Amino acid sequence: MNRREFLKVAGVTTAVTGAALATKPEKTFAVELGKEHDQFPNKVSKDVNRFSQQNHVFFRAFWDKEPIDEFISDRFGYNSFTEVGLIFVSQHEGIKEGRNAGKLGFRQVDKALELSSWSVNDHFASNSQLGVRNSLIQTHPVNPETGEKIKDMPVLVPGLFSWDNSKVDKKLGMAKTQYKFKDAKDSAQYVKKAAKHLGADLVGIAPYNESTNRWTYEEWAVPNVKPFTMADGTVEYLPFDPFKFEKGEYETFGVKTVKSDFKREAGFEPKSVIVLAFEMDYDAMKSAPTLASGSTVALGYSRMAETGHKLAEFLRNLGYKAAPCGNDTSLSVPLAIEAGLGEASRMGLLVTEKYGPRVRLAKVYTDLEIQPDKPITFGVKEFCNVCMKCADACPGKAICHEPAQVIKEGMEFDTGKVTKSTMTGVEKWFVNGERCLSFWSYNGADCGTCISVCPYNKINEWHHDLSKLMTLTPFKPLLRTLDETFGYGGPVEPEVRLESKYLKDAVNDFWNKI
Repeated sequence: MNRREFLKVAGVTTAVTGAALATKPEKTFAVELGKEHDQFPNKVSKDVNRFSQQNHVFFRAFWDKEPIDEFISDRFGYNSFTEVGLIFVSQHEGIKEGRNAGKLGFRQVDKALELSSWSVNDHFASNSQLGVRNSLIQTHPVNPETGEKIKDMPVLVPGLFSWDNSKVDKKLGMAKTQYKFKDAKDSAQYVKKAAKHLGADLVGIAPYNESTNRWTYEEWAVPNVKPFTMADGTVEYLPFDPFKFEKGEYETFGVKTVKSDFKREAGFEPKSVIVLAFEMDYDAMKSAPTLASGSTVALGYSRMAETGHKLAEFLRNLGYKAAPCGNDTSLSVPLAIEAGLGEASRMGLLVTEKYGPRVRLAKVYTDLEIQPDKPITFGVKEFCNVCMKCADACPGKAICHEPAQVIKEGMEFDTGKVTKSTMTGVEKWFVNGERCLSFWSYNGADCGTCISVCPYNKINEWHHDLSKLMTLTPFKPLLRTLDETFGYGGPVEPEVRLESKYLKDAVNDFWNKI
């Protein structure tokens, strides 16, 4: 688009939208123009198979010995996927420093903030971010006479994402009755209010039926662990050998899988799935891919664990059973789409109308019948097909540039081959999870660049709602240009971005704004 065309289109757009704003501004914003659907809005093939959780990129690090993608080996220097996973986990825990340690955005103060943001998740919902369901907390009892930790007696206790519904059985066994709502619509009103009151920013309801059950993992997985006596004398159960890891060796113990079964593990068959979304901080996310942006991701996980637990307790105190979940149990993005919270995007993340892709997702399964919401669309698919900003900005070259299509294993894209880590049979854009995680490990922090540069990533102001409106018009190709013209998201070229003044300013602005 040349300068004359740009000015002409911009002038027409300004005049049209300005007139609309002056008359009925609430009808102008894209957040008011969503379309509801009775079915899942993306194509799903008839032969689609449920995904086995052991093939998730996080779990493959504990069992997959296959040769690594040459792109990952050449670009990041890793020789195995186990190496990728263990280095990432060690950096997450603060055990090992990344290559950027000491740089602005990767200083000790940045890491301290990230670790503290993770603390509720890590201390009370351990490993839920990796996809471990019904997560347990490993601790050591304290001798009541001496007050000392009994280091050689580790115990595992239920965490915040506990599926223990014995409280409900006890109450009903003592002649306590379930709270009776007027109907499913009434229960939706109370559950949604409770979810937001307890900490969720967005909440939607999906039914638990054949359509939504296909997003439940066919098999649930958990890493195998072995006991190790650490330097301080405590015994810890770990999924890898920590002493070999210190020598640069990567030994893991595989994973255990079981057929998914809510009745067996949570004591009930679900009727509804409550999907919760948690906003991540706009200013922190601007600094992606640094630890400052990682801190808001971490805080999202801690909020997921806390709110998921509290909402499950709300339901249990009404006499209903619940299974709170983070990344575990099922695929969160398609469930959120089923629950009417947003659309799928090129980057593989949910895009919501209010926050764009700047959200984390949690779920609570329950045997309470709740009126479901319907899937919505508001132009994300059409916009993602022409924007490609996230694909251009991805430092791991993980987000493809091709159009959305029904994905099949073995297909080749500009970001590599579709492997067992991708659920197939569903219409979407291909994202190479192996490359994505490999960059996290190489970077020494979560990434989030795709979220930061996305034109949907806007704070809630009128001109940002106006830009969302443009995604539904013939002027949508102009939006990326306008987005970059006004400086949103910073440099798109990965190498330029990582060393840019924009990124340094974003980190400093985050810390300086109180």
